[in-house]
Amino acid sequence: MTKMVLNANLIKKYHQDLVFNYSEYPTKDHWNFKFQDDEYKKAILDWFPKNKDKKIFFYVHIPFCEELCWFCTCSKFINKDYAKVTDYLNYLYKEIDLLFEYLNKNDIKLNVGTVFFGGGSPTILNREDLKSLVDKLKSLFDWSKVENFTIESDPRRVDEDRLIYNHEVCGANRISFGMQDLDPEVQRRVNRIQPAKLFENILTPNVRKFYKEIAFDLLIGQPGQTIETMSKTCDEMIKLKPTLVQLSLMAYKPWVAKYQVQMLAEGPLPDFLERKELLNIIHKKLIAGGYIRTGFECYSLPDSPMTKAFNEGEAHYGASGHQTGGRVNFIAVGSSSMSNLGNDYYVQNFYDIPSYKKAIDNNLLPSFRGLKLNKDDKIRQHATQQIRSYFKIDYKNFYEQFGINAKKYFKKEIDYMSEMHKDGLVNFMDDGIFLTETGRDFTQNIMNVFDSYDPPEKSYKERLNTVKKAKESQAKVQEEADKLSI
Repeated sequence: MTKMVLNANLIKKYHQDLVFNYSEYPTKDHWNFKFQDDEYKKAILDWFPKNKDKKIFFYVHIPFCEELCWFCTCSKFINKDYAKVTDYLNYLYKEIDLLFEYLNKNDIKLNVGTVFFGGGSPTILNREDLKSLVDKLKSLFDWSKVENFTIESDPRRVDEDRLIYNHEVCGANRISFGMQDLDPEVQRRVNRIQPAKLFENILTPNVRKFYKEIAFDLLIGQPGQTIETMSKTCDEMIKLKPTLVQLSLMAYKPWVAKYQVQMLAEGPLPDFLERKELLNIIHKKLIAGGYIRTGFECYSLPDSPMTKAFNEGEAHYGASGHQTGGRVNFIAVGSSSMSNLGNDYYVQNFYDIPSYKKAIDNNLLPSFRGLKLNKDDKIRQHATQQIRSYFKIDYKNFYEQFGINAKKYFKKEIDYMSEMHKDGLVNFMDDGIFLTETGRDFTQNIMNVFDSYDPPEKSYKERLNTVKKAKESQAKVQEEADKLSI
């Protein structure tokens, strides 16, 4: 009880109303809304010569779901008309053609090591369209070098036969399930009914032998979640034995997703202290169940590829969660998808389908914002990644990567963290800064210390003003996109 009270006091002390997860740094609010087709193409030419031998993470976004989950703030469209999916695929193919025509014109050959189909829900695609999409990509780069191919799967839309088809015919060897929670009442209150028995039925021995990684997403902060329900969810999950469990905190943004208010019909959402209690239960249960903490929001079994990557310093956190392979070049296609060209550039496509389609109809790559990182951005991006993936700042690694004395470079940040040191969140050592067991639960707060754009001393009002300006800029881009002729 003493430890829980101590942690509660620390949470109150370090709590922030606006928290960044740093899947990218600098955060999107600081990206340039003039970074479109021409800028993206110039970025590719600047980036590739320095990275031509490095592995590529190729992401494909399928933005459709058949049913709305009330907790969701992802970029998606609820749709049961398959003709709209077919129409989107036609545009997706056109975007892929535009991209690879430009790459081929400039003699750029992508060394793709990972393919990831995300959404929405890629399992909205029928078998023929899924195979056609895979065949399309196989015609454009050397698929024999692809080590990991993930298809995010809605457990309500697949069965054993479909998962085996996805492997045997399409080559998928990883599955990512939006499990989110296994309590029936929680599922009812978020409009996503998928009992544990459903997973048990589809994760058969035949399926398990084909997939080297089976990942479950677990969402914290949903209505009805309590210590008791989460404890049972963890027990059920351990029985189902996914190789990887990825946690995330639910974002409640009714100003973005108005339907989220429906989750409050029978009572409030767990507050930040209750979320902490849920995280404690998850940590204790999963560790006792044989899982290893291999990232801020990541737990994996000893024989999981993620555990091996974490132990060898080859894990990385990005827009698709924790991934193996270290920091890779991330190229994405599809509406709202985000590319990350090494540590040099960010680029993101239009969110809405009409703007996405209009750009492609004009033979333009459909990017609408991006950023070229300066040296300080790259150093601080690396700092947020080290903290989130490995719970430390390794001074030697910064010298090897950037030729800097990290202890001197981050003197201001280290001085600021003296209070965190007193509170037992971090330890200062000769070779780096290391998060304590307690400090690991404050990873986002500690990453924020290294953010020069939105540091922790920046007021909530100032941060909201930054977001407001970014939204206004995005609205102007949208106006310009609407003017494009079809």
